[in-house]
Amino acid sequence: MLPTGDSHQPLPAPPAVRQLDDLPCDVLYKLLAGLPAGDVVRTSVLSQAWSSRWESVPDLEIDLDDRVRDWESAAGLLERCAAPVRGVSIRGIPLRLSDRADGWVRTVAGKSLRSLSLALDMTPLPSLFACNPAALAELKLVTCVLPPPPPAFTGFHGLTALDLDFVLFSGEKGWERLEAMISAAAPTLEKLRLANIGFHDVGPGGGFPVHGPWIIQEPNLRWLELRLTMAGAGSWELGHLPKLYYANITLNAQEPRDYGSMLTALSSVRELEIGNFDCATFQVRAYITTAYISVDDFK
Repeated sequence: MLPTGDSHQPLPAPPAVRQLDDLPCDVLYKLLAGLPAGDVVRTSVLSQAWSSRWESVPDLEIDLDDRVRDWESAAGLLERCAAPVRGVSIRGIPLRLSDRADGWVRTVAGKSLRSLSLALDMTPLPSLFACNPAALAELKLVTCVLPPPPPAFTGFHGLTALDLDFVLFSGEKGWERLEAMISAAAPTLEKLRLANIGFHDVGPGGGFPVHGPWIIQEPNLRWLELRLTMAGAGSWELGHLPKLYYANITLNAQEPRDYGSMLTALSSVRELEIGNFDCATFQVRAYITTAYISVDDFK
């Protein structure tokens, strides 16, 4: 967690600080980047020369959570930190400030952000698409709303990990946008978790996409968790997943499924967990765990 700032005046530099000053800048910044961002910011009290040195340290990992006392000041630190930023995590924002979250994302979006984790109160995030798609490698969204991207947006094609939980795709053809989001990262994506995904605009017949099921097929995916129990979100199929090692899938019995095709796509897994979501009780039942399986085990 970042400190919210203190009014202490910088002190004369002690000998240890002067020794740090003698280090080459690249070495010093590498050392500082390995510390929690809050500790890096606190170096501003060491001396006058260090009062704003933290602002030039690249690759900081910034964590804003419910321990923050002054959100206005803490969010201001996002603007002052140097690029690139290794990671930003924001959660626990007070409801009165929830509408500021998208602006804070925009503040760091242009700083070659590599990891972004947001847990918000169903806040729309149009600024997410301002993040550098080549730099962003890890994206985790919890209780967020994803509006349609701008027309020029081609997807986050550098993702290695994507985790969406209680995310609503607002606007039209949300299932197609989710499919496109996953497909854009196909060359690099290794870990995928989709849970409680919702679509604002659904097709006829209870929410199933009119163009058919959306498909998950990633040539380098190794870890997969699907808990898609909301109407329409379960209308998916598994495509080619040659490197998949672990899969945890919760099925919705009320939505159609080609089980033969699904198990064929899971032929490479070494650990498989399958559960069934009971819409009447809202519980997962009939959980099966199998290690070191092959498709032949199901014949």
